[in-house]
Amino acid sequence: MHPQRAGLSDLSERLPFYSILNRRKVALAGLGCVGAPMALELARSGIGEINVLDFDTIDVGTIVRWPLGMSQAGNFKTGSIANYIRINYPYTRVVPFNLRLGAAEEREVGENDLEIMDQFLEGAELLLDASADINVNHFLSDLAREIGIPYIAVSTTYGAWGGQMVRIRPNQTAGCWFCYRHSLETGAIPYANSDPQGEVQPGGCGTPTYTGAGFDAQEICLAGVRMAISTLTAGDVNGYPRIDWDIAIINLRNKSGEAIPPQWHTFPLEKHPLCSCQ
Repeated sequence: MHPQRAGLSDLSERLPFYSILNRRKVALAGLGCVGAPMALELARSGIGEINVLDFDTIDVGTIVRWPLGMSQAGNFKTGSIANYIRINYPYTRVVPFNLRLGAAEEREVGENDLEIMDQFLEGAELLLDASADINVNHFLSDLAREIGIPYIAVSTTYGAWGGQMVRIRPNQTAGCWFCYRHSLETGAIPYANSDPQGEVQPGGCGTPTYTGAGFDAQEICLAGVRMAISTLTAGDVNGYPRIDWDIAIINLRNKSGEAIPPQWHTFPLEKHPLCSCQ
């Protein structure tokens, strides 16, 4: 094998915003079939540092849509992603945090969820939420608002029939997390299509999960990465183009479950008249 050039300047020639992202730090919560590919794409794009948070180990049954294969079964998701990026994308530093938010767990004296979250968010310029848990979404969006950094939540629906994404930027986005939820509940913004039979509990699995293909989940994952990189490089002449919408809904199947070309609907996040933030 002949010598090859792999310096920061060499990589930046192929990806002009690589050197910009190499000075950025992201906190990513959730390393499932959306969050784990997002971590890899961010590293591939040159992000300087990622703090990753998850509590789970890799079940061999999830390799049908998790980005790393059977060799990682039984390992913590955080450790597997961190090691893979360290070996393959050495300009990206990954710090793993193994934590299940809100769970009653034995920890060292004086260590609690909020202290761990302070470490997780320290120095981060963006909070990416791929937890797919509405309670965690609420909690993390509040934390992002308190420390004054952008928040982006990305998730798929049952069956991976569709997905949704929301971004809240301090002093730029008019609405808040509850404005987004009110808009969904009142029909001002449509829910993405979802498989009504998509919840399953495979043998040996302690909690329910959902059906869906990795290649479908990738659609919303990659859109989340685009929005993250656009947000992180905003204002730089070599940055990724500006994304003006804050909410994106994608449908990959119609309500009957038939495959359709990806259909995107985008919206600004406005203040909702029912929200207390008014």
